[in-house]
Amino acid sequence: MMRKIKWLIHAMLSLSLATFCSIALAKSTKYDMEDEKTGVASYFSDKFQGKRTASGEPYDKNDLTAAHASLPFGTLLHVVNLKNQQSVDVRINSRPHRANKRILDLSKQAAKELGFLQAGLANVKITILRFGEA
Repeated sequence: MMRKIKWLIHAMLSLSLATFCSIALAKSTKYDMEDEKTGVASYFSDKFQGKRTASGEPYDKNDLTAAHASLPFGTLLHVVNLKNQQSVDVRINSRPHRANKRILDLSKQAAKELGFLQAGLANVKITILRFGEA
């Protein structure tokens, strides 16, 4: 009986790990260096200042950082506001909330440089400059 339980636990763990790895691989292969994606971006409110990001570093509204659902932390992106053509380079250091369907959540400084602090949202184009470490 104990052998069957150990085998079942081992099989379940192996299956879970395989599923997790395949999902992670699928997410990381959605983007190529040549890809340009468009979508809606927003920015983090001041209430997040100093709180830990998904990467573990504290959020700093004055840094040029962003949250993206699947790109590896440390990935550098070139972001262009499609309304005014202003652009900025940001580093991925966090993840958006699961219910968030926007392409990026930017730091307040990045939103300022893109010129959409008043609007709160902007249609943007993103291009990968360099992939971060997975």
